[in-house]
Amino acid sequence: MPQIPQLSLRASRSKRFLFSLSGLLLSTCTQPQSNPSSTSVSKPISLTIPTDRPAFSADSAYAHIQRQLSFGMRIPGTSSHKTTGDWIVATLKRYGASVHEQVGTFKGTPVRNIIGSFGPKEGKRVFLSAHWDSRPFADQDPEKPREPVPGANDGASGVAVLLELARLFSQKPLPYAVDIIFWDAEDLGREGVEDSYCLGSQYWISSPQPYPRESYVWGIHLDMVGARGAAFLQEGYSRKYAPRLVETLWQLAQQLGYGQLFPALPTEPIIDDSYYLSARGGIPVVNIIQRDPLGRSFFPEWHTTRDDMSVIHKPTLQAVGELLVAFLYATTPEQTPPQ
Repeated sequence: MPQIPQLSLRASRSKRFLFSLSGLLLSTCTQPQSNPSSTSVSKPISLTIPTDRPAFSADSAYAHIQRQLSFGMRIPGTSSHKTTGDWIVATLKRYGASVHEQVGTFKGTPVRNIIGSFGPKEGKRVFLSAHWDSRPFADQDPEKPREPVPGANDGASGVAVLLELARLFSQKPLPYAVDIIFWDAEDLGREGVEDSYCLGSQYWISSPQPYPRESYVWGIHLDMVGARGAAFLQEGYSRKYAPRLVETLWQLAQQLGYGQLFPALPTEPIIDDSYYLSARGGIPVVNIIQRDPLGRSFFPEWHTTRDDMSVIHKPTLQAVGELLVAFLYATTPEQTPPQ
């Protein structure tokens, strides 16, 4: 792999970074020969934030993270992974979702994607997603590189925010169809092995269930949304494939007073579930993902054994949750096209 001084030393070992230099994208995958983070953005839609929207609870989301970690490491094929999945399914059903499980094997790995559907079965749909598995080895931990990652922020935080949203949907249903999708087998990849990450979303793209890809107008993916000191920059592929949705969400964050957490700054394109869903699945998806503005990492405890409850910060969960609640209850799929 070509080297870029300083900046690429850490990034070349990370699972998802793509850096652009003089029009050259560096990746283990074959990517477009342009820089998505430089894509011109579209005019955002002006939304009126509804005053009667339900209240997001960071305490509830925090408890959902604790519960996930209490089951143990969420590594596909393990008993703790199964127990966690069963709990997610039961929680979705308790909140009134119609639950579908896509179970199978992809590239030799067992996969269990969990889809909780709310609203009508017919018509256009949107989805909210996160990955629910955890990484089996802490490759960024200099002291314990072979031990598993607890994944409090990297995985469990996104799941927790979405489960809290499911609770709100049960109290005040949205006027349109929305699916909450938990991708499995996202965090098993190894550097230099093409398409070894995000197996759950790749599996779904190969055989979408229970609704076809064409049903979805747009999606929002959450990854690492609960840490102290988080910053959510405008990820490169999100700007390329869903620029208007990016601008609308970040403008709304400013309206809500969360501009410090959601600075209107572009960052590198990142290989994540959202990339496969957009570039290969044809669905415009925004990736809300923590990214260090200085380009050093996602967050200091990323892919280490220190990604535990001590990393989680309730005000960060509250900001992300409130943004999604305000957006979801202020819009419809037809009102907010991706372009």
